[in-house]
Amino acid sequence: MKDYITIIGILCLIFSITENLPAEDKPTLLKVIPLSQTAIQLQFDSELNAEEAENHLHYQITPDITVEMALLSNKPNRVLLFTSPMEIQKSYSLKLKITDSETDIQLPAENEITFGTGDNVTFSGKVQDTTLIVNKNRKIRNNNVGAVPTLVCEPTGSIFFIAFDLYDAFEDMGIRDPKQVLDVSMSLHSNKNEIGPDHTVILRRVLLPWREGRGTGERAKDNELTFNSPLHRNLPWNKAPAQAMLAGIDGDNESDYNGSEDVAHRIDGEFKIQETGKKHTFKSELMTDAVRFWVANPDYNYGYLFALREGNKPIMFSSKEAPDENRRPILTIRYQTKSDVENVETE
Repeated sequence: MKDYITIIGILCLIFSITENLPAEDKPTLLKVIPLSQTAIQLQFDSELNAEEAENHLHYQITPDITVEMALLSNKPNRVLLFTSPMEIQKSYSLKLKITDSETDIQLPAENEITFGTGDNVTFSGKVQDTTLIVNKNRKIRNNNVGAVPTLVCEPTGSIFFIAFDLYDAFEDMGIRDPKQVLDVSMSLHSNKNEIGPDHTVILRRVLLPWREGRGTGERAKDNELTFNSPLHRNLPWNKAPAQAMLAGIDGDNESDYNGSEDVAHRIDGEFKIQETGKKHTFKSELMTDAVRFWVANPDYNYGYLFALREGNKPIMFSSKEAPDENRRPILTIRYQTKSDVENVETE
């Protein structure tokens, strides 16, 4: 009998200890970003279970906002919530079952999002970049260097291309009016290199579809960017290597984006690079106009060509393959979270 009582006591002790063990660590909510009237991004400190994260019933917003859908991002520590329309600058409370937490949120009249890679970027992935190497002694060779950690522009004519896919993000956020885009900038980090004060980099819009290379200098495969073609074997440049400067093509009209020419005649930005080994920010009203156009016409978003206009030494920037995520290309867009058209309708 005494042994039986002892066994029962041991079992009760084990049960008591087990009952008081800490539950499985829950993710910690790091950041809440109200993106628009109908979209909120949540960022956590660890990966989420898809079944838990995408259950819209695990999120509650008061007062009077319905969470219609929750979507786990391609970065598994981020969730995008789709909601009924929120009011600008009104205070709401968000409760999360997956973290047993509650936080206040408020949608600003203006917001800023970034595209690229890295933990601090709002929308990751879907960046396309590559260098078109121009060797004056071997112009007819169709090689590519799309899988290297640098982008190069140099006096011999080498140029590089960058494009950010904005469509999914803006579509998800419900931002469809180009007038909502207020200003745009692109940030690139240059590798340390000795250059003179007279080095100038220019930006021109690309008007034909292109594909970055998958190699580090090997002969191009089909549909990769080359000296002769933006899509190898299937689509040649009108004037290799994408340098056509034809009369009447200045990028001001929608017809300039119909693929009939290679690159817009107009220069959208001209920037002095006087020091390397640092981040450079490229910004102009024409770049903002380009993004407004791409919001309205996503099928014509082929990004920008960067070329060295003045200077006698090459300049190298970090590509999206750079080992340090903080040095990769980033596009920043400041925008209105509510369109002018909607404002007029509700006043």
